[in-house]
Amino acid sequence: MTADEEQRRIDSFRQAAGRFASGVTVVTTALDGHLYGITATSFVSLSLNPLLVTVSINVHSPILDEIRASGVFAINVLGRHQQQVSACFARRGRGRSKERFDEVETRTEATGAPVVTGALSWFDCTVHTMLGGGDHIILVGEVVSAGGGTGQPLLYWSGEYRELSVEEEDRAVEADIGRISDSLSVQLHLHGMRTEQLLEAQHAVEPAAAALAAREATDAQVAQLRALVDESEKHVQDAGRYNPLSLEFHARLGLLSGNPAIAASVGALNRPRESAYAVHTNAERATRAVGAHRRILEAIEGRDETAARRLMTEHLGVVAQGMQC
Repeated sequence: MTADEEQRRIDSFRQAAGRFASGVTVVTTALDGHLYGITATSFVSLSLNPLLVTVSINVHSPILDEIRASGVFAINVLGRHQQQVSACFARRGRGRSKERFDEVETRTEATGAPVVTGALSWFDCTVHTMLGGGDHIILVGEVVSAGGGTGQPLLYWSGEYRELSVEEEDRAVEADIGRISDSLSVQLHLHGMRTEQLLEAQHAVEPAAAALAAREATDAQVAQLRALVDESEKHVQDAGRYNPLSLEFHARLGLLSGNPAIAASVGALNRPRESAYAVHTNAERATRAVGAHRRILEAIEGRDETAARRLMTEHLGVVAQGMQC
């Protein structure tokens, strides 16, 4: 291959890769009284057990030596209001400061790596592995702590920052709640949650979600909920296909409550019970659960908040009887 052909191949690759829209992160670490940071767009959530994330950094970036020496780093996912933060850490000679960054406010969580104030989400990590990948190093971190808030993401596409349209923002509300659920789920995983605690939390949150759904859900949302129940009924003989649909019913009620705190809590509680349900589900229990879901759905369709709350409480009680505590 000639030099010109190789350059054309590289240019084509860059153009194709640039068509993949990505979020924007800032990777930070701290060492001997100095803070370090660099903008990166290659963040990936890798594993739940253990909790691992990855980000790729150019082999020539000086932050890699600092991370090797410190053994810790944080990945800060930026919101769309933080273009200046991204630009700050993307400048040549950026990202090294004594004790504090001049232009960006940060704090520390578990490891001492800087966490950017106002970040959409953050992952505080210890170094798990550093792998070679061509002209980049794949940095794998084990998450010690994580968190975040609400808002829209800062996107990077085709060499420019982008913002979601109004319609996309409406669809992104659900994604926002999903991110909060993920953060809360991580914290629950780190602290540990016994089965009886999971059931207690469900009893505290989900009857309220059902009651609020009866008040707040639109007719179109109720129709979608009915379609979900209908689909789950088709798979009561197949736990692998039924369980995700059953859990989605509960998550959907959280969203239909119109309360983001309740929706995020229900979503977070869905994560640990995935494994618990997988062990205990059989065709008989799945059929019984579908019937309970239909009764809850009918109460929501009838805008009967009291019945929706009561039926969800009864349903959770039956579920608890079939699970070992």
